[in-house]
Amino acid sequence: MPNDINLLEMLGLLAGGLALFLFGLELMTNGLKAVAGASLESALAKLTANRFLGLISGAFVTAVLNSSTITTVLMVGFVSAGLMTLGQAVPMIMGANVGSTFTAQIMAFNVKALVPFMLAIGFLFHAFGTRQLLRQLGGIVLGLGLLFLGIEFMGDATRPLRTFEPFIKAMQEMKNPLLGILAGAIFTAVVQSSAATLAVVIALASQGLIPLEAGIAVVLGANIGTCLTAMLAGIGKSAESVQVGVVHLLFNVLGVLFWVFFIPQLGDLVRHISPSHPDLEGTARLAAETPRQIANAHTVFSVSSTFILIWFVGPLAKLAQRIVPARRQKTKSVGEPLYLDESALEIPSVGLQRVSLELTRLGELVLALVRRAPAAVVDGRLEDLQTLLSEHEEVDRLEAAILVYIGRLSQGEHTQEDGQQMVGLAQTANNLESVSDIITTKLVSLGQQRIVESIDLARLRDETTSRFVSAVMRNLEQAIQTIDHPNASDMAEVIAAKREIEDLAAATRKSLMEKLQLADKKDVQAFRIATDMIEQCKQIAYFARRIVRDYETVVTQQIDG
Repeated sequence: MPNDINLLEMLGLLAGGLALFLFGLELMTNGLKAVAGASLESALAKLTANRFLGLISGAFVTAVLNSSTITTVLMVGFVSAGLMTLGQAVPMIMGANVGSTFTAQIMAFNVKALVPFMLAIGFLFHAFGTRQLLRQLGGIVLGLGLLFLGIEFMGDATRPLRTFEPFIKAMQEMKNPLLGILAGAIFTAVVQSSAATLAVVIALASQGLIPLEAGIAVVLGANIGTCLTAMLAGIGKSAESVQVGVVHLLFNVLGVLFWVFFIPQLGDLVRHISPSHPDLEGTARLAAETPRQIANAHTVFSVSSTFILIWFVGPLAKLAQRIVPARRQKTKSVGEPLYLDESALEIPSVGLQRVSLELTRLGELVLALVRRAPAAVVDGRLEDLQTLLSEHEEVDRLEAAILVYIGRLSQGEHTQEDGQQMVGLAQTANNLESVSDIITTKLVSLGQQRIVESIDLARLRDETTSRFVSAVMRNLEQAIQTIDHPNASDMAEVIAAKREIEDLAAATRKSLMEKLQLADKKDVQAFRIATDMIEQCKQIAYFARRIVRDYETVVTQQIDG
């Protein structure tokens, strides 16, 4: 090895440059996610409409996230939770490949002179911005500056290799597409970022060290290597979610298999459509032209593969289902969460959407418990009361899982609005659990007392008590509906129902007095149990109003959005 190449220094600069690039990419992505959070949620909401909207949604989300891997892992989570079918996920995966070209195009710009300004302006806004939006935009600009600085470091690290014959020979051998594809796939699988592979290739190209055809082969390999993360994300989940990773792999492998035979022609095409510098010669010309040509080759590959395979969404899904057949799933207990997927933690707005879905489930469990409670308490058996206690345990488990998930969401980067929503959602979970507690700690105890003391409460039923209980049920049901389907008028009705419920409670007490007369000890015991039941029903209505009030921030933001 020539004396002018310090291997340790070169590897250190290369590793440092890659670290700067990945950190800058993460910083820029976090800023984009925060700024475009509502747009991401809107895009994901449209993904089931048709294959072309799904494709556009996948491309948009990936362009914002700067990672087709994250988008695909999100799809694994969506399918695993039953929020979408495999057929609906396929266009999103194809769109993710198109969206990933956005990062490559940014990296190919030669903005060396602007990097110091990006770093300075981005840092000032990010550190000292008076408004959150300014800090988020500062994070985006700072991340972009670090991204370009990382590529510059990697370019500086590889500059001495221009005269290192073994390396030049190795790069020439990379024209063998199989070697290039293998190298790209392995490196991407190890670092779990196709953007990092592109950054290294573009850094080499900026020094004129890698021929265009070799760069294209490495980029094709990167598209296969990036599938590993999605495959890993499906481990331990349903067969349907594993099929998402298989579809991602099939899509990329089929695209690579098509283009591997036409790499020279793809090279000629991108040379023709990319800016040229005929005034330069040799390595200098390669350094000026190749980065943009590689980025354009990546775009042509992704767009053309998507355009061809978008018409084969159904067959691709069926092939994945044949490779990974559906298996009988263990039946989950009702206390296990269905929607709180790890992948959604990457994007706070999506994670909050998952929490809302799970809270609606929790609300339905609590509502079912409340509906069964009156009959069990008034004239049920001990076994019926024990069933209520068992169902309460499932409510407790689900509420705990929701709170833990919200806690994990809060630890990630999020906006002030997201933070307010997290508080509102956590309070809503607590309110629902409090309703469940009323059933199991108060009403069940009254039912057990009724059985032990042989009190006949069934004779106290009349139209007044039925109207009172129905009003409380309706009030709670309406409050729970606002979690998943926020509606200002429903919220107002829940609050306004307080007077009606108070009047009905008073009428029910009066009816009890008329029936019982309190002539003996049994009547007194029946009166005490019945009036206590009335108070606990009023408490349920109180927590229904609390659900609406504490959730008001979340609901208002959803309505405004």
